[in-house]
Amino acid sequence: MRSAVAGRARAGVVAVRCWALLFGMALSLPAGGCFDERAFPCRPGDVVPVDDPDRPLTPRQWLERTAVQLKPLLPRRDRPILLTDQMRRPDGSPIDVYAYFRRDPARLQGLVTNWYALQHTGQSIERGYAIENAPALWPGFESVWIPVAPGVRVHGFLGLAESGGRPVQAPCIVVLPGLFGDNGAKRSKDVSEALRAGGFHVLSLEPRGHGQTEARFPNVYYNYGVTETQDLMKVSEWLEDTYPPIRGTGLVGFCWGANQALLAAWYDGRRADDPSISPLLARVLGPPSPRKHFTAGVIAFSPVLRWEHFLDRMDTPKCVWADPSPAMFQDSIRDHMRRKDYPEISGNLRLSIAYDFAYSGLTRHFPLADGYAFLRLLPYRGQSAGDKLESARVPTLIVHAVNDPLQTAQEVADLIADTSNPNVAALILPGGGHIGFQAYARRHFYSLILGFFDPRRGAAATPDS
Repeated sequence: MRSAVAGRARAGVVAVRCWALLFGMALSLPAGGCFDERAFPCRPGDVVPVDDPDRPLTPRQWLERTAVQLKPLLPRRDRPILLTDQMRRPDGSPIDVYAYFRRDPARLQGLVTNWYALQHTGQSIERGYAIENAPALWPGFESVWIPVAPGVRVHGFLGLAESGGRPVQAPCIVVLPGLFGDNGAKRSKDVSEALRAGGFHVLSLEPRGHGQTEARFPNVYYNYGVTETQDLMKVSEWLEDTYPPIRGTGLVGFCWGANQALLAAWYDGRRADDPSISPLLARVLGPPSPRKHFTAGVIAFSPVLRWEHFLDRMDTPKCVWADPSPAMFQDSIRDHMRRKDYPEISGNLRLSIAYDFAYSGLTRHFPLADGYAFLRLLPYRGQSAGDKLESARVPTLIVHAVNDPLQTAQEVADLIADTSNPNVAALILPGGGHIGFQAYARRHFYSLILGFFDPRRGAAATPDS
């Protein structure tokens, strides 16, 4: 027995050493390493247009039809994809996503067992921040500052699509970064340029606490979506009121930006007495706007749906060798807390959120628990999420990967099982890691985005349900 235990221990040591060797080699490869951020621009011929619908379609029906057309663009056609209506069993409960894909969720952090997901994730995440040093303005874009609250403006790069040297009549798609991301991210540039080339106006936005917004307003703290969701309503209205060629807006977000996108879909259609907004918080946010926002649709890539469970996971320090993606995420939290000069520096996201809310002064008006209830998308320890997406009145699409090493794909099925709104659709792909879809399947990624927002063929081309 003792010899067997010793043998397993030696095997474990060898495995860790091999893991470390492989990881070190990967990081030291030419061009900065195969896990370094890379550009994946949309190339001529990458976008495959979806077919014209032969009848009115709900967003769920649109996705079911479009997913079949675009599946040949994925690396392996033999691997399954999972669509909205497949995520619920006949009794209404969510299916086991990992069993459907025949994937072991315990092996998603392994370099060997989930190499491509970790690689695609690493290649899609911004390195560093463009705060003190502003990124170069992209060709065809202008720098804009948008008023969202008294004394507060948010920054973005705005590019108007043109034909014959004149702006076209088209929706403006707002692109949101991941947590603490900015316009220095290669993905933001690639997606924005692809949308503009596809005939859409584009605003790549830096919310409160991000990029040049953070540089100009360092004392305006990020609130993880509470104040920023209201900001997005203001951004949508400002775009439509300021630029006559802009006919409606759309929204696409990544990671925590995807959470903000989903919250925006809810917030646009919310009731004045929505239970997720406490009376104290309602005094800060005000009543719903009579206007409709993001009518071109909303896409959320790799959202953090059970983010409070993610907070639990981030309560303890992670090791880069055993849990690489969460460990690197904790590094970004330390960077943020260090930048804000908080009394305690750690990788604890829950603590960072508490500091951000406290320093913003918002908790003088409502308790932090009210902010959590606003942000909650799935129930947590008996606390309701409030069925937010049942209020979404614009096409809303969630895209996730089963091999995501940072967030679990099961959360998508859990959400869909409790959401009957036909405006809300979901797609789980066999690859893509965490927000690494352009690295995994560039043509599929861009075809899905441009097809979704297409005014004639896209999900928003259907009548209101």
